[in-house]
Amino acid sequence: MADELKRRTFIAKTLAGVAGGLIFGLPGISFAKARHNPDEMVLIPAGDFLMGTTDEQVKKLAMEYGYHFSWIGSEAPQRVVNLPGYWVDKYPVTNEQYFKFTMETGYHKPIHWESTKPPAQLLNHPVCNVNLDDARAYAKWAGKRLPTEAEWEKAARGTDGRLFPWGNEFNPKACCWNRSGINGPTTDPVDAHPEGASPFGVMDMAGNLFEWCSDGPEIMANDDRAVAYTAYLKGGAWITTEILDLRPAARGNSGHINNTSSFYGFRCVKEIK
Repeated sequence: MADELKRRTFIAKTLAGVAGGLIFGLPGISFAKARHNPDEMVLIPAGDFLMGTTDEQVKKLAMEYGYHFSWIGSEAPQRVVNLPGYWVDKYPVTNEQYFKFTMETGYHKPIHWESTKPPAQLLNHPVCNVNLDDARAYAKWAGKRLPTEAEWEKAARGTDGRLFPWGNEFNPKACCWNRSGINGPTTDPVDAHPEGASPFGVMDMAGNLFEWCSDGPEIMANDDRAVAYTAYLKGGAWITTEILDLRPAARGNSGHINNTSSFYGFRCVKEIK
């Protein structure tokens, strides 16, 4: 009888541990593999994460890469941020996905496309030459929205405050960047760098394209309506030559909401229903 009770207790604890891992992303559980949905989104669990950069890291990184500390000082202090759970696109929005959006809505095309459609060789590359309003329009059409900076950063670096999506040591093969001409001058397919996965299994959150967030450093009030004139652009791009700018915490490349660029793209999020 005592042995049977121990067996049942062990099974109950094991099941509880698996369930806890699926919900909270505990070590030892392949959370990202378990919770992909058919729309190629990844579930980011509710809870705390470390956002930003410590004062000590700011000084160390500035010295290491030859910057004045003010260039990265806005990332400090590192703080604990609690977010509800949400879905995030596993990959950035591709030219193929954006093409479907323009065909169904009549929305204007990015300037780098040939005529009304993207080049065939770029279908699986992230769409670029989109400003913040373009990204918002796509997200609304898709039944989603753009991530806040906090949502983007948690999806990119997990909960432990790591420097890069894959860990604390830079891996030059884990992303599309342009250090000494390693990549470029163009984007890579969104699935070209599997080594760059974040702890949740979200891809391409360093390099390829800077990604628009819904919030930004400069907010002005206009007739009781908050208007962002600049928005956070996160993650680095194919043009990036500085490893410092490939960190998920980096804020140095935030841009005006009307800007379009061959190194600006985006991905979407949506609430859990």
